Amino acid sequence: MKKCVKSGAKGSCNQRMAKILLISSNVYQYPYPVYPSGMSAVSGALKNAGHQTFQYDMLFPERPLEQVMKDFNPDITGISVRNIDNEDSLSRDNHWSGDAVKNIVSVVKKVKNIPVFLGGAGFSVIGEEFLNYAGADFGIIGAGEISTVGLVSDILSGNTKNKIYYSKGIANIIPDIDANLLKKYIDAGGLLGVISKRGCSYSCGYCSYPSIDGDFVSFDAKTIVSYIKKLETEYGVKEIFFTDSVFNDSCGFAKALCKEMIKQKTTVRFAAYFNPAGTSFDELKLYKEAGLFAVELGTDASTDTTLKALHKPFGFKEVENFQNMCDELKIPCAHFIIFGGPGETMQTVSEGLENIKKLKNGVVMVFSGIRIHYGTEIYKQALSERKITEETSLLKPHYYFSDKIDISEMNKMIERSFKGDRRRIFPPEKGEEMMKTVRKFGYKGLMWDTLVKYEQ
Repeated sequence: MKKCVKSGAKGSCNQRMAKILLISSNVYQYPYPVYPSGMSAVSGALKNAGHQTFQYDMLFPERPLEQVMKDFNPDITGISVRNIDNEDSLSRDNHWSGDAVKNIVSVVKKVKNIPVFLGGAGFSVIGEEFLNYAGADFGIIGAGEISTVGLVSDILSGNTKNKIYYSKGIANIIPDIDANLLKKYIDAGGLLGVISKRGCSYSCGYCSYPSIDGDFVSFDAKTIVSYIKKLETEYGVKEIFFTDSVFNDSCGFAKALCKEMIKQKTTVRFAAYFNPAGTSFDELKLYKEAGLFAVELGTDASTDTTLKALHKPFGFKEVENFQNMCDELKIPCAHFIIFGGPGETMQTVSEGLENIKKLKNGVVMVFSGIRIHYGTEIYKQALSERKITEETSLLKPHYYFSDKIDISEMNKMIERSFKGDRRRIFPPEKGEEMMKTVRKFGYKGLMWDTLVKYEQ
């Protein structure tokens, strides 16, 4: 560890600096490889504080991890955990990440017994339980830019009081993009994620994000667009995905952001997660003018009964209206829908499948059952219905299914309804195989949008 020799905004000369190896552990590529923007944001924050970082990606390793450890000789290592599993109850391989992360920690510790911390969206939903399983020393839950710098400072001063550090708000840090790594993702058909705001103002029954990310907080629109311009001019980025929990927020920030994109004449195309409620045709048209080329909807259920049971802030008619607007503007739209959750009966399954037929041009991806996460309404309901107990570990997947359905018959009904329509994807593994085939023909990016054909 070196004494600080810098001054000004990048830290105090009384502060000790460290070499920090950051590792992205995610190797799951469905539906496309996702550039580790969280790791790059944390790297930017650490460099801004005067530390030295090296970003290593398990999906595109140029050298073995052991060799990187020896060459870089880090003082501290941080591991990003993007996903715990793929949340698919029908998957033959749920891509559970616990053992892979545990192995990375073991390799690091074997080469050099240094502090190791975990972070990322996947880790944040399981926290201390995942930390203990993987054998790491510390964990960061939520946005990591500020709290990681704090953790590193505490490690250097020997003043760590807790194993888990929680988000201390957001920082308008420009991510530290690794140009070589980004090119590998783009060449492999991946997309770069850009976040314009954190938090979520909704309270969907299955989702743990509100408790992790907190209330809605936006960044500065001009700063975000300037960053996007940099991605265009310096890195040749042509498409991005806004990774906000919901892009079309009710406070108008998305409109302000898109107006700024039009003003600064960005050329990048973007996709994003949308809420089908509260967006007018003119707003959607503005988003398209700014570069919107595809929409992913957290539709989540296909009847008013099941939508209400999931605490969704809209009904199915609003979903249908949003799809119609997308069709008129020729914007491909995908719906992610879960069958078998609270309020589901065999009658709502039948009704829901009929409703899905109304989404004629929409791509519909269906999941069977809801992955239970701590701290969610589904977790509380599963406890009250004695599907799980307080002693049940959710480190590996447990799924909620309504007691009023026959799971096997429900799945057969979905398969029969979707047969012959390539825009209807069930089970999810079918989509994974389909995307692999499409990729062989040279398609990149989302790829599901290629299933939607509008007349010009």
